[in-house]
Amino acid sequence: MSFTTLQALNATSRKTVTDGSRQTLGKGDSVLFTDLPNQPIVLVAYNNTGNTTKYVVSYNNQAPKSFEIDSVQAQGFSLGNAFFLDPSKTGAREISVSLPNTDQSKASIDVYLVSLYLPTSGIQNQEIPLTGKEIVFNGYSRAYATPPLAWYTLNISSTETGLVGFVFNQGTIETIAVNTPLALKPVLEGKMYGNAEKTGFAPNAPICKPGSSYTEDFYGTSTQIVYSPVSSAKTTKNGRISIQKL
Repeated sequence: MSFTTLQALNATSRKTVTDGSRQTLGKGDSVLFTDLPNQPIVLVAYNNTGNTTKYVVSYNNQAPKSFEIDSVQAQGFSLGNAFFLDPSKTGAREISVSLPNTDQSKASIDVYLVSLYLPTSGIQNQEIPLTGKEIVFNGYSRAYATPPLAWYTLNISSTETGLVGFVFNQGTIETIAVNTPLALKPVLEGKMYGNAEKTGFAPNAPICKPGSSYTEDFYGTSTQIVYSPVSSAKTTKNGRISIQKL
């Protein structure tokens, strides 16, 4: 990262992270995520406070950009902003996030990277059995499986209205909105996707389901499939996920 970029971030405390793990940033803090894998990634930024918080993102040697995350009270169940990156197309291997010194004194956000192999720490990681048995996922979590060659059914269910998450499969990212009335779609797009950085590729459009579950059939290729919800670290039993061989 260049000196001018650091200067633009206006941060006094800086940390470098190589495993995409969750980091909590306060006023004047910044984190540089390095060694990005050669695959699609989602950067999740999440507000911890009751006030709208400004933060800055710098990626691929581009000029730093400032964004805002609404207060916890102003958003739905899946809080935060998502930034879609594909280092395999851009060639970039680092991204930085900071809270400027001009932010409010109690400003606080959590940020982490999610991909087929990230993060390796800082959030809950659990394997999905291929027997159809459901596992419960929490906030700040990642569920994964490596299905052999065969057809499977993926099922994600939740009692929480407007739960948003991402499915990574064979180099693609699909955005899933579970238990989401059609009336909530503009809210989700405005809060979750309106600030999305689609650098290098465009992820699939969100799927809004009026029911309490999302079901999709897919063909396993002995490569990893990952699901990660976007919701507070404090929440537990956000929903259930299962994979069943057809």
